[in-house]
Amino acid sequence: MATDADLERIALALPGVELGTFWGGPAYVVEGKAIANRRPPRRDMGAVDPQTDEPYDDLLTVHLGGREAKAEALATFDPDVVFTIPHFDRSTAVLAHLDRITVADLEDLLDMAWTGRAPKRLVAERDAF
Repeated sequence: MATDADLERIALALPGVELGTFWGGPAYVVEGKAIANRRPPRRDMGAVDPQTDEPYDDLLTVHLGGREAKAEALATFDPDVVFTIPHFDRSTAVLAHLDRITVADLEDLLDMAWTGRAPKRLVAERDAF
């Protein structure tokens, strides 16, 4: 399963991505737009382990480019790994369990986020290669 080191390596390899801040914490951003950040444990509905009643501490918030991308991510990835909660109903973000997602799926999910959030010129430059 993926680690914080995998997250950093994959995110920073995307064109224009750097470590910045979002919601007051560290995030991977492209030209001021967050694509992903670790989510601190919170007791939001759907973000609590039903077996331990403790908030999940491995969650990654992935910011996608629109509602269609959010729907695609939720349909593409294992729902036990990539999911949403009521807190994100009006958002285009999804949550992912970092300790359950494969490195390959994390790469795909971050690429989806980058493609939807990066400036079109960066996307066109990358796709030209």
